[in-house]
Amino acid sequence: MMTPISEISYVVCTDGSKGDDDNELPADMLVPRRQAEQRDAAQILGVKDVTFLRHADGELISDQSLKAELVRLIRIFQPDVLLTWDPWRHYQLHSDHTATGQAALDAAIVAGSARYFPEQLRDGIRPHRIEEIYFFGTDSPDVWVDISDTFPRKIQAISQHLSQVGNTIAEIEKEVGDWNRHLGEGRGFTHAEAFKVLRPHCEICR
Repeated sequence: MMTPISEISYVVCTDGSKGDDDNELPADMLVPRRQAEQRDAAQILGVKDVTFLRHADGELISDQSLKAELVRLIRIFQPDVLLTWDPWRHYQLHSDHTATGQAALDAAIVAGSARYFPEQLRDGIRPHRIEEIYFFGTDSPDVWVDISDTFPRKIQAISQHLSQVGNTIAEIEKEVGDWNRHLGEGRGFTHAEAFKVLRPHCEICR
């Protein structure tokens, strides 16, 4: 069962500068539009705040610099649960998703140790240990969460991303709905989300 979550913060690693299909809007106009859409979607979902790291689309690298950024945010937000892309998904075609998942995982593992990025430990920032990591977009789920009651809100949030979905929201709703219904089959859920869950400090002790 997923740990109850009382407060949610988003971290968006890339800037959305290449995230449209028509290629007509200049990047300097697309980026703020994408950010506004993300904030609107986040508000619908009850997200407390959204942090944009603004790395260029398609160029994200899971390196020490990105890990440091994410470690710092983990120490500031102090989450019990982290959700991110599964970096080990087979045939993952989106390199930014893979890089995000790997960097977030690496950051979660070390954020609780003062020996990593000690220069961050000032002005009230302290090490913080994450208890659970939920990977979405995974080939190896082991936890299914009932979203039957909140599925309409999910679609409403997706519909805010007009630069992404345009006039195809009905198609998106059907495609997403079919997938979430598939995940709920045999589990008593009308709609479900599936995750691979790691509990880092239990895993390390094995």
